[in-house]
Amino acid sequence: MRRGAAVVFGTACAALLILAAVAGAALIEPVTITATAPEAQVEAGKPFKLEVAVEAEAAALDIAARPLKVRVKLAPECGGSFAGTAGPAAYEATLASPPAGAALSQTLSAKVTAPSPGTEVVCAFLEDATERQFATDTEEEVTVLPAGAVKQCTAATKQLQKAKKSLKRLEHRIKKVKRQVKKAHGAHRKALARKLHKLRAHKRKAAKRRQVASRKVSGVCT
Repeated sequence: MRRGAAVVFGTACAALLILAAVAGAALIEPVTITATAPEAQVEAGKPFKLEVAVEAEAAALDIAARPLKVRVKLAPECGGSFAGTAGPAAYEATLASPPAGAALSQTLSAKVTAPSPGTEVVCAFLEDATERQFATDTEEEVTVLPAGAVKQCTAATKQLQKAKKSLKRLEHRIKKVKRQVKKAHGAHRKALARKLHKLRAHKRKAAKRRQVASRKVSGVCT
C-alpha cells in the first residue's frame, strides 16, 4: 500500500474509533431512577413493597432547582411525564440534597397500592422543584390479582405441590414393586402383582388430583 493511502486509511480508522468512543459514552446516563417491585403478583387494594433507587454522577444535578422529588404512578401505560400519566399518585418523596458537585445515591422503600386487578406499570419519575424531569423508569410491571386471590393462589400452589409429591412417591413404589415381581415366583409373585395393580389405581387417582390442582392454580394465580 502506498504511503499516502496508508495515512488516509489510518486517519479514517482513528476517526471511527473516536466516533465509537463518543457513542459508547453517550450510552452512559448521568442520572437514573430505577423502580423495583420484589413481588411480581400483588393484590388489589393491599399495599405492596416498592423500592426506588436514584443515582446521579457528580455535578449532574447542579442545574436542578432543589429539592429533588421522586414521584410514582401505577398505570396500564406510562405517559411521557408524571403529569402526563393517567391516575393518582401512588408515591411521592423528597430526596435529601447532596452538596453541590457531589454524586447522588439514594434508595427509597415505599408501600404502594393498586386499586384494581390487571397489569400495572410502575411509572417512576425524578423531578426538581420546578417539576423539570431528570430521569424516568417505565420498565417494571406488576400483575394485580383480585382481593383475596393471593391467599387462594398460595393455598392452591401448596395443594399442587402436595399432589405432585404424592404422585412421585407412587411412581417410585411402582418401580420398586415391578422389580420385585420380576424376581418373585408362585404365590409371592401373585401377591406382588395384586399390589402393583392397586398402586397403579392409586397412581391414576393421584394424577387426576394433580391435574385438578394444576387447573386451580391456573385459575386463581393468573
